[in-house]
Amino acid sequence: MVESPKPPEKGPGGSPPPLNLLDTVLRDDGPLPPARFGIRSLAFLMDFVLLILLSTFIIWKLVLPYHHPGALKESSEWFEALINWAQQTERGAIPEPSLELKSAIAMARDLQILIFWVYFAVGEAFFGGSSLGKRACRLRSISTITLGPLPIMSGIVRGGLKTLCLFFLPPMGLAVTLLASIFNSRRQLGHDLLSRTAVVDERRIQMKNS
Repeated sequence: MVESPKPPEKGPGGSPPPLNLLDTVLRDDGPLPPARFGIRSLAFLMDFVLLILLSTFIIWKLVLPYHHPGALKESSEWFEALINWAQQTERGAIPEPSLELKSAIAMARDLQILIFWVYFAVGEAFFGGSSLGKRACRLRSISTITLGPLPIMSGIVRGGLKTLCLFFLPPMGLAVTLLASIFNSRRQLGHDLLSRTAVVDERRIQMKNS
């Protein structure tokens, strides 16, 4: 007589058993608790504000005055023209920036993207997977292959994917990367999955080990 297959054993608290090794490690009651969405959002917001301030200073105070000396004045005049256009009852064609200002705006955009990418990549690859925001919130990125610090290339790729979601695919890029966390128990976002990384909570790890 053929024996019927045994039902899968239950996990802690009657939950379904983990599907793979990562699920046994990257879980709230495991050795590497994944960071929750709220604390990750706070860390990202801190980084985002810092990067906006830093990139604005570098672009408008250091780079554009050298390459496009009249950019600040032209941008002020263009914004004033836009305000006057918006206040008119009968509006004509929307005011267009000059070719010089368009060139300055394109340079500013490219520099801002580069600054974001370099910042995220350096933090991930050379500072233990922690940006300043992550460090303040006691979070860090790890490799899901080695469960250790990120290799340099993984940090560069992760920083690039994060920047890509911010600048090239909004709001869909942000929506997709956030939705990815719904389909895995390790709270990995889209750029985490693509770069084979995860973010863990150092504070909760220390509490478990103390």
